[in-house]
Amino acid sequence: MSLALEPRYGTNEIIQLDPRKGERNYSILIINPNTSTHMTEALKPILASMNYQDVHFEYFTAPDSTVEIDGVEIEPIASINNAEESCKSALNCWPVREFIGHYDAFLVACYSAHPFVGRLREDIAASEEASSTRNKYVTGIFEASITAALSLVSGFALQDPINPAEKLQKYQEKGSFGIVTTGSAWKEELTNAVQGALGYDYEDGSSMHFAGVETTGLTAVELHTTEPAEVRRRIIDATRNLLRNSGSRVKVVCLGCAGMAGMEEAVREGCTQEYGHPEGQRVRIVDGVVAGAGNLITALKAGF
Repeated sequence: MSLALEPRYGTNEIIQLDPRKGERNYSILIINPNTSTHMTEALKPILASMNYQDVHFEYFTAPDSTVEIDGVEIEPIASINNAEESCKSALNCWPVREFIGHYDAFLVACYSAHPFVGRLREDIAASEEASSTRNKYVTGIFEASITAALSLVSGFALQDPINPAEKLQKYQEKGSFGIVTTGSAWKEELTNAVQGALGYDYEDGSSMHFAGVETTGLTAVELHTTEPAEVRRRIIDATRNLLRNSGSRVKVVCLGCAGMAGMEEAVREGCTQEYGHPEGQRVRIVDGVVAGAGNLITALKAGF
């Protein structure tokens, strides 16, 4: 099965922007695993605003018709609302695997422990065993956002008071991050996903840096079809609940859905209503799409 996608660059092609400086053009495919073209279009100005002159973004939206893979018919998914649909949507993206040679990196724009991230990594590893290519990278907006959040809340400091006559002590800074997302089914799913990503046991579930998950009760599609005032109210309420119920000072809030891209203002309002000024203004808000693109671009340029 072929994919209606025309990559800008050929397999492993490097475009020299300025040979004197050794600059290269990088091509990143943004993958929306649901069928919402509206959601895909909403991502474009956000990534354009990052203003990377040497990075070209292309976009894939899952097909809105039934596709057949190895004799199995896969129904299109307009909105990914639980873990099972996350898995099914990976099959809707299956044709992207034909084009791994045409891109330097891939961003899976679904806020979940999305299995297509690992699938692409396995395909890239298999292709590199057969031929020598420069490194390619894959991440999801979920993985990228919690990585960014941890970098903003986790760190060590010297214990006060500092007394040269005594042994110096250090401590882990206090502060946590949380996620504001869509439907209620994601609360447990994303909590487990964070625990798995951080490498600790599901049964324990304790973390000084993870404040938990709160939901708006809207699906990803409903974020864009519901009255804007109602969407804003729900995001504010979910944000306030997250901060109020966390048990620790929340320093970072992650937007837990690609469809929430560009809705930072409502999260900020929830922070200021709950924490007041200026504390509410100091809470960092992480957009997983921006975090994912930044993660991939850093890896590409550093050559990790």
